[in-house]
Amino acid sequence: MSTDLRKRKITYTIILTSDAPAANHRRMHIKTGALGVVAFVAFVAVICYAVYTTITMGGYIERNTKQLEQLVQMKTENETLTAEKESLAGKVSSLEETLSRKEEQEHELVAAHEENYIPRGFPMSGAAQIKEEDAAADDGEDEDDEDGEENTLKVEANEEWKELIFVAAEGTKVVATAPGTVKEVREAEGEVSYVIIDHGNGYVTTYRNLGSPIVEENSQVVKGVALFLVGEDNTETGYSIRKDESYVDPLEMIEIKG
Repeated sequence: MSTDLRKRKITYTIILTSDAPAANHRRMHIKTGALGVVAFVAFVAVICYAVYTTITMGGYIERNTKQLEQLVQMKTENETLTAEKESLAGKVSSLEETLSRKEEQEHELVAAHEENYIPRGFPMSGAAQIKEEDAAADDGEDEDDEDGEENTLKVEANEEWKELIFVAAEGTKVVATAPGTVKEVREAEGEVSYVIIDHGNGYVTTYRNLGSPIVEENSQVVKGVALFLVGEDNTETGYSIRKDESYVDPLEMIEIKG
């Protein structure tokens, strides 16, 4: 007896049923090849999904890594900027302190400069006496000499100016009591000569003497510069001070040292 060996194709049957009593049964026959194709497609889909997920996750991780790096960089930059800000704040504070010191020094220099231009000096280069009013009146009692002529011209104090008359020995100098500009010089025969100095701060000093002025108008003078030379015939000097057009008592201004 011979046996006919044939390969049988394996098929799978899928039966679809319903809960309804009158429902029909449906059968689907799926061949092995079709099932393999479906399985392959499913496998490929799973692989693709896995690859896609891997790529997506890789991109996400890369983005997170970059963002983390950026955050670290921004933190570093922020710390650097904070340090620079503190450094700049320290420099600004130092500059403000330096500027404040310079302003104080400038104010002190200005104050010292203004103080230097106040006429506090003594108007004579050496010792001198202040002529009293009684003595000045006694000198004016003898108006005429034996021939009926007027006495020698003298420097008489002007009370309105609060003027002082200084009497000094021959060889003494009449000097400026503070720096300034010679505003006016007058020398006329038969009259008292005078020098007026403007000190540029409201103070003006006037020096009257019978001698010849040795300074010129508009010249700049320093404290102590000679204005007149005292000789035998011009031992008296009138000195007055004005402050903003008001006369000041020189004794309240003069600083006598020694």
